[in-house]
Amino acid sequence: MNRILNSVKKVFMPFGMSGNIYLIGALGQGLGPIFLTPVLTRVLDTRTFGEIAFVTSAASLLGILLSLGLPIVISRNYVLEVDSRASVLKWFKQIVFFYISLAFILIFFINESVVLAILSMSFGLACMQLILPLARAQNKATQFATISTIGALLPGLTVIFNSYFSFIGNELIALVTGSTLGAIISSLLIWTKSLDKKVSKKFSLVTSIKSAYPVIPHMFAMIALLNIDKIIFGQQVDKAFSGYIQVIMLIGTSPILILNTLGHAWLNQTLTDLKSDSITSFRNLNVRIFRLCILSGVVVTTIFFLNKPLLKLLNPNIVSSPEIQKTIVLASLSSFIYVIYIANTHLLLWLNKFWVLSVTTPLSVIFQAIIIYSTISSLGYLSAALAFGAALSLQVIFLQLIRWKTETKSAIHPGIYFASLGIFWIIALIFVY
Repeated sequence: MNRILNSVKKVFMPFGMSGNIYLIGALGQGLGPIFLTPVLTRVLDTRTFGEIAFVTSAASLLGILLSLGLPIVISRNYVLEVDSRASVLKWFKQIVFFYISLAFILIFFINESVVLAILSMSFGLACMQLILPLARAQNKATQFATISTIGALLPGLTVIFNSYFSFIGNELIALVTGSTLGAIISSLLIWTKSLDKKVSKKFSLVTSIKSAYPVIPHMFAMIALLNIDKIIFGQQVDKAFSGYIQVIMLIGTSPILILNTLGHAWLNQTLTDLKSDSITSFRNLNVRIFRLCILSGVVVTTIFFLNKPLLKLLNPNIVSSPEIQKTIVLASLSSFIYVIYIANTHLLLWLNKFWVLSVTTPLSVIFQAIIIYSTISSLGYLSAALAFGAALSLQVIFLQLIRWKTETKSAIHPGIYFASLGIFWIIALIFVY
């Protein structure tokens, strides 16, 4: 019994208490929206819920552009370059203060404007893009978990409270207000005194942006990977369908939302391992991949058995059908491919070849959009899950080929590649044909 408990502990708490806290944060960020959605779909009409989903998706994309690629500088330089920390803290504070101010001012001009709502919310989301990697780089697990949860829940909670008490205005204003408050609270949680060190020109804001901007297409594309389906369904069908596909894919991609946070949380440990011993680090990396796959398998199995009641709970306006059930299951299976993707990004970051993702990720998202556009009329909702898994598959194939001539070519066990891709595509073929 003790051996079983220890095995379970290693899977879910690989870094002890710190890892446990990161897992809580991941659950808050990944599953938080699922807890709010049942309330949102009941207090809002289908059109308004779809509009909020559309605004959130568009603002997420714009927020990535406004982050200027700097999250990757924080993630890498703050951990590996001690001399950069004073400079990073200086421009971090300047940008966050400026963006929060702009977001707050724009709230007063939104009224019914979807465009202004997207713009204002994007400033708050850009701040979150900077705050989270700084919390992780400083190994502040508790703050990281808290900020992850706040960012995921506060916009929706504000909309819900406003629907009952009408203390802010319409739903768009409430959504943006919640997003801005989340950025303010999160920045206060991570705010620290500037280091008593001379600011280096080598790590100034301008220099950091110059080194980071090549990865902006990757960051933009990664957000698009999770949101392009909502935008396409909203444009091709109706805004209400943005809300429908959001709920369907929210259930299906919930394992990925958890894996994404955990993958970022484990980045520091991976970089440290690679710096000390590549052979040992490769072994440790495969152990982490295996543990993430087990965690993913647990969530996928849960989704398989509970997708019907979950769908009914989240949005009673969506009538469950075989097509929707297949969409949810297929989307969840893509999480095994996503585990491989996370490992690849860590390796590329170590090789200082993260710019590669600025080419491969946009190509994968373009491929995703093409599949949705070409199959939406015949496959309906299933086109979103198929396109999502296809984009991830193309991405991991690209990255493996690019790493083939580097010291990391054998870092990830080939059996894991074949298993993750095989599981998804065998089921995909069964569902489609």
